[in-house]
Amino acid sequence: MGNVNEMLGVVRALRRDGEVPLRTRRFRQVLVTSHVMESGAEWTWASAAGDDAAYAGIVFSQGAMRLGPLEGERERVPDDGATFLHPARSHVLVAEASSAVACVWVPWSTLAEIEEGMCPPPSVVPSTMLSAGLRSFLATLLIHPAPPTRYTDYLVERTLVEMTFGTLVEAAGKGVDASREPRPIDRARSLVLVRREDPGFNVAELAAEMHMSTRHLQRLFAEEGSSPAEELRRSRVELAKELLNDPTYSPLSVEEIAVHAGFGTAAALRRAFSAFGLPTPGKARRDGRG
Repeated sequence: MGNVNEMLGVVRALRRDGEVPLRTRRFRQVLVTSHVMESGAEWTWASAAGDDAAYAGIVFSQGAMRLGPLEGERERVPDDGATFLHPARSHVLVAEASSAVACVWVPWSTLAEIEEGMCPPPSVVPSTMLSAGLRSFLATLLIHPAPPTRYTDYLVERTLVEMTFGTLVEAAGKGVDASREPRPIDRARSLVLVRREDPGFNVAELAAEMHMSTRHLQRLFAEEGSSPAEELRRSRVELAKELLNDPTYSPLSVEEIAVHAGFGTAAALRRAFSAFGLPTPGKARRDGRG
């Protein structure tokens, strides 16, 4: 599928002889592709469970599709919906009519956190504001390529990862069994994961999005032995550690890492690391490289 050097992780999982994207754009580790699937065409997505280099994909189609296991009944994908290809699941995706398809392929390592403490995302993703925004962004990237600047690839990569992450968090919430009401604390934690990169996002905004008072929100987290401020700070620290230890982000300064992890300044990042008993961000980066 496309250039093997660029799409090795996807090639391992998506098996269709002769499949060549119409367009392929690479933003560091994230890939965006467009295709045409003829009526009756099938993509077989093979499980890559346990593969550290595995990719996940979200597929947007302009026509009717069906998704299901290798053997068995297949679910219809709404025209305004999307398909989530999980690296640990095997699926067959079938086009019911000729259709243009746009895809984003993201390393699973950047998304795996989504399954910690919440319902896994469904394979058929319903249409939401986030998924519609991701669909439109992919179309823009594929149709109107712009000359890169120093940070274009990095910024687009982070945007695509976070939009994909947010789309899947939202889909996981909508995919909860209707017989089991999702806990407010789980929704709050999902919002923390989605909004953590925004330096302006704080406990008051989290409470507002949860439609409850700050005091009520604090009681909610206290019942779990935590606090909303601590969980937001921890989530940002985890993101910062990921960026500092990933060699593909080495061109970014600690100050830039701090901004993109939601801290706003390097000083705020250093204070957060200290609060969790971690070395300074600069030392953490050097140790990670060692």
